Amino acid sequence: MRVEFFATLRDLLGTNSVELNCADTVGDAVLALIERFGEVFRDAVMEGDKVKEMVKILVNGRDVRELRGLETELSDGDCISIFPPVAGG
Repeated sequence: MRVEFFATLRDLLGTNSVELNCADTVGDAVLALIERFGEVFRDAVMEGDKVKEMVKILVNGRDVRELRGLETELSDGDCISIFPPVAGG
């Protein structure tokens, strides 16, 4: 499955997307991304064991908070999009 990064997260990680194998849930995907990118990803996206409130994670365009959160099941071919908090003024 494809994971796409947007805005400042793209800059922090040095890439706009990665391919992941063997993630059954969004939580599994997040753990795989933490393993791959380390503290940079974890600090940008997570607060303890939860996704930061201002971070949006979409699966095929649907906010996982409207689905089953980190327990949202994934299938081959799914696209995960991760948007960090956006600041502006």
